[in-house]
Amino acid sequence: MKTLMEYFKISLDCFFAVWFVVGNVWIFGGHSSADDAPNLYRLCIVFLVFSCIGYAMPFILCSTICCCLPCIISILEVREDLTQNTGATSESINALPTFKFKMKKNKRSGESHSAAAEGGIVAAGTEKERVITGEDAVCCICLAKYENNDELRELPCSHIFHKECVDKWLKINALCPLCKSEVGENLTRSNSGEDASQ
Repeated sequence: MKTLMEYFKISLDCFFAVWFVVGNVWIFGGHSSADDAPNLYRLCIVFLVFSCIGYAMPFILCSTICCCLPCIISILEVREDLTQNTGATSESINALPTFKFKMKKNKRSGESHSAAAEGGIVAAGTEKERVITGEDAVCCICLAKYENNDELRELPCSHIFHKECVDKWLKINALCPLCKSEVGENLTRSNSGEDASQ
């Protein structure tokens, strides 16, 4: 059955190709007129139109794609820009808590070690006070180790960074650089939760 359909398709293609040549010669060669055989003349015109469309379709498609492709790309870029996350407002950035970083002291000598070796304490003297390891005592934005009395900003997801680094980041992109959580959204939710509890 499949072979029969393929033969039928090839025969149809050959018929249209022959008709295209013969029809063009008959219509445009001055050998016929609509008065001699009006039905045959109209049928020939219809076949020629369909043949022309069929042969011209690849060129029409290529031309359409070449002409419309820049427009499609522009529309996709505009949609991508609209869906992209924008930076956080200065108010929401300033509402995030900041803490000082304190290096751990050497028990023997009383001197501070480097942050990479010993880590340190964040938010000393507050309810959020916690000890971080040497691996965590590095700002993942600038890749610099936290030094004693560095000002750090904590995001709602509990990740901490240099205040200056993360403020610049959040003005461009309101997502946490590590876990990609929405900073403004989390902040709004936490504030509304606090208001509801009061």
